[in-house]
Amino acid sequence: MRPQRPIGVFDSGIGGLTVVHALRRLLPSEALVYLGDTARVPYGTKSHDTIVRYTLQMGALLQQHDPKLIVVACNTASAHGLAALQAVSPCPVLGVIAPGAEAASQSNGPVGVIGTLATVASAAYEEAIRRHRPGAVIHSVACPLLVSLAEEGWVDDPITDAVCRRYLNELPFEVKTVVLGCTHYPILKASLSRARPGTTWIDSGEVAAEAVERLLRNGLGFRTESAPGPLRLILTDASSRLREVGERFLGESLGSLELVDL
Repeated sequence: MRPQRPIGVFDSGIGGLTVVHALRRLLPSEALVYLGDTARVPYGTKSHDTIVRYTLQMGALLQQHDPKLIVVACNTASAHGLAALQAVSPCPVLGVIAPGAEAASQSNGPVGVIGTLATVASAAYEEAIRRHRPGAVIHSVACPLLVSLAEEGWVDDPITDAVCRRYLNELPFEVKTVVLGCTHYPILKASLSRARPGTTWIDSGEVAAEAVERLLRNGLGFRTESAPGPLRLILTDASSRLREVGERFLGESLGSLELVDL
């Protein structure tokens, strides 16, 4: 039965585990299959054509698990490869940009977006926000160093505070709503908040989980088991620090890991 099938989630690496964390909190009974392209991370510095190719390959790998829905947790893949994957996928495919943009469009005043170089260069958030609020003033800033800081676990460190302040100072003072346009950034929310007090932060993973819940309610169906749904973790490469970093992003033990060849 379709409702019993898993939700597939993929990311360029392990940052998408923050999206899995949000899904596990909101939809604890759902079975999840997570695919992380750790052999080719990061996507954020690669060309449009390469990101599209990787996105299609990852989608094809997830299809082997017969998902009822695929979530593209990677903001960069959502910006560049989502439409191509949606065109060939036999199941619905949801990116993280549309839910984040919709949430941002409901705010008053200008909106800030922080993300990788590729996500910011794509202008995908700007286009998506303006579909909901034409004429919205949007300021985007690429913050490439934040990914490394999140993976190092420097989540409460003066160096991270300084880097966050340096990036966020590029946003005009009147920006009070900022989209976290990278799956790594929620890990650094404490530093980001210290660097820019009084800001409303839109976590693209949290709003994507809410969008998934609406899709299940509106036709895809919920898994009926009352027990917590299983989580299957599949990676394209396993580094020595992967478990340590992955558990920080997921907020729980990773359990067993599987490797897959591209």
